Amino acid sequence: MGWPRRLVLVRHAESEGNVRSVDERAQYEVATYAYKLTKRGRQQAAITGKYLRQEFNRFDVYYTSYYTRAKETMRIMYPRAKIYEDPRLAESQRGIWHTMTKDEIAKTYPGEMERKKREGLYHFRPLGGENWPDVELRIHSFMGTLSRDYDDQDVLIVIHGFWLILFQRLVEHFSINEAVRRFKNKIVENASITIYDGVVKNGHSRLVLQAENIVPWKDKL
Repeated sequence: MGWPRRLVLVRHAESEGNVRSVDERAQYEVATYAYKLTKRGRQQAAITGKYLRQEFNRFDVYYTSYYTRAKETMRIMYPRAKIYEDPRLAESQRGIWHTMTKDEIAKTYPGEMERKKREGLYHFRPLGGENWPDVELRIHSFMGTLSRDYDDQDVLIVIHGFWLILFQRLVEHFSINEAVRRFKNKIVENASITIYDGVVKNGHSRLVLQAENIVPWKDKL
């Protein structure tokens, strides 16, 4: 067992959710997993796909979350690839925050706003949703699949920005505070590329970051 020879992670391109505020998404009558790409998002995916094909040609395996925006991004980048959907790659489930505005939550569940403030972003689990450690458990499980099934192979995954932050936290062992900082600063661009190589050192295989947040469409749209 070891890591993929190359692991390339792409955040999905711009979607209907990215162009709406938190409250606008709560009032938008489309499930979060069903958000489609915007016209600009489709253009982003096309440019990023061209870059990937030029740099890496093909991959041995292609994974996405089951969310529409992730699948659309992959289909634009690699239209003929056999794609595996995995629910462990999904975005965080935000429970009541998916369907209620801040004012509605404050009125209906007044204690939730205070609990979120007191517990902080990492620990807070919204009603019907997940907290960050819950998502990290999913990521741990998926990392086991990568190590078990794709040793010395080239893997492309389309994921979500928040998922990527926590994946990198687990791989690179940075702090909770650093994860929160990255999340608040929105450092992961849509249709951006992060690259890890599987490296064997002293008989042990590990993932080593080669590049992050490559944005091929920047200054082109």
